Amino acid sequence: MKKIIYILVALVFVSSYSQKGKGFELDYSSSKSGSMIQDKNFYLLTAIQNEKAVSELMENNVVFKTIFKNQQQEIGSKLKSCKDSLSCLVNGYQFKENELVSIEEELRILMKDKKELQNFVKNNLRPSGKYENFKNSSDTELLVKAWQLCAQGMNRIMKVYGLGERAQYATIDSVSYDVHSQFYKGSVFMWSDFLHNKKPRANALFFQESLDFSLSLLYMNHRDEVARYEPLEEKENKKAIAHIKKINFNAFDYASVLILGNGPENYQDRLSAIGKLNLQLGVLEYEAKKAPLIIVSGGHAHPFRAAYCEAIEMKKELMNIYNIPEENILIDPFARHTTTNLRNATRLMIAYQMPVDKKSIVVTNVSHSDYVGNPNFNARCMEELGYLPAIILKRLHSTALEFVPKIESLHQNPIDPLDP
Repeated sequence: MKKIIYILVALVFVSSYSQKGKGFELDYSSSKSGSMIQDKNFYLLTAIQNEKAVSELMENNVVFKTIFKNQQQEIGSKLKSCKDSLSCLVNGYQFKENELVSIEEELRILMKDKKELQNFVKNNLRPSGKYENFKNSSDTELLVKAWQLCAQGMNRIMKVYGLGERAQYATIDSVSYDVHSQFYKGSVFMWSDFLHNKKPRANALFFQESLDFSLSLLYMNHRDEVARYEPLEEKENKKAIAHIKKINFNAFDYASVLILGNGPENYQDRLSAIGKLNLQLGVLEYEAKKAPLIIVSGGHAHPFRAAYCEAIEMKKELMNIYNIPEENILIDPFARHTTTNLRNATRLMIAYQMPVDKKSIVVTNVSHSDYVGNPNFNARCMEELGYLPAIILKRLHSTALEFVPKIESLHQNPIDPLDP
C-alpha cells in the first residue's frame, strides 16, 4: 500500500511542474531586484517593480496613489512629531486594516479587465513557483494571497526588528539590539529620515516605503543570513551540480542522504557533539552506497547570531575527516528549523534537476529522528509553512527515514524572513 502511495505522490510531483503554462516552470527566469533578501522574501513586489506595464498600472491607479500619498505624508509628519517613540514611527510604515482591505478590493477589480495584470499572474507568478502553495487558487486569488503574504511579512519584520516583539523562535531570531535604548531608537529614526528624505525614489508604488523600511531593519540588525553564500550554484554547490549531470541515479536506491544539523550552543564550537554524530550516521548510509549524494542542512542558527554556518562546517568535516569528495556534497546553508531542513533540501533537488520521483533518506540522531517521523512534525509543518515540505515514508531504522519531496517547498514564507 505504501509503495502505491509513493508512486502516486511522485507522479503528482512530476506532472505538476513539467507542464509549461500550467504552473511552475523549471527553466523560468525569475524577476530580480538586486537584493537577494527582497527576492527571497517578497518575490511579488520584485516582480511588480520589474514588470513595467504592471508597475505603471499600479502607480497610476487612484486607490494605490492615494495610499502611497497618505503614507508619505504620515511618515513625514511622524519623523517630526514622534520624538523617540519607535511605536509611533513604525506605525507610519505598517499597513493598516482599512488599507489592506482597499488594496485587496482594488486588486480584484483590476484583475477583471486589466490584461497586463492577468498576464503577469499567468506568465510570471505561476511559472516562478514562488507561490506554489497557492497554485490551486484562481489567478485573482493567487495574486491577492501573494499580496497578503507580503503585507504580513513586512508588518511582521517591523514588529520584531523595529519594535522588539517576540520572534517565533526568539532565542535565535530576535532583534539584535535593545529597542528601548537611545542608540537603537536614534538609529531607526536616522534610517527612516534617510529613506524618506534623502534616498532617491525609484518609483511611487504603494508598498515601496514599507518594503524599504523592512529591508533596512533587517540590514540594521545584521540579519542577512538568507543572502549569504549566494549564488550557491556558482559557489559552494558548483562542483556537485556539475557532477549531478553525470550520475546514473538508477544505480542507487535513493537520490540523496539528507543529514540534519544540530547547532552548537556556544560561540567556540563549529559543530556540536550531536551534530558530529549526525554526520557519522549519514556517512554510514552514504558509504553503504545507498545514494550518490549527501545533502547537509543548517544555517547560522545556533547560538544567537552564530558566527559559523553549520552546513559549511558539516561539509568541511565530511571532506577532511571522512574523505567525501566535494562533488558528492550539496549544502543548504540557510535552514534554521527542522521544517526548513526538508523544505530547503527539496528546493535544491528541484533546482539542480535531481530525480524528484525518487526517494531520499533523512538521517539524524535517534530523538530527532523520532520527532521527524511523528505526526506532530507534520502538524508543525502545516502550522508554520502551510503545507508538508515532504512525505515521510518508511522508517529504515532508528536514525533514518525515507522521504519524497513535495513541490510546495518552493513557496516563499516571509513570515520567517531569515529563512523564507
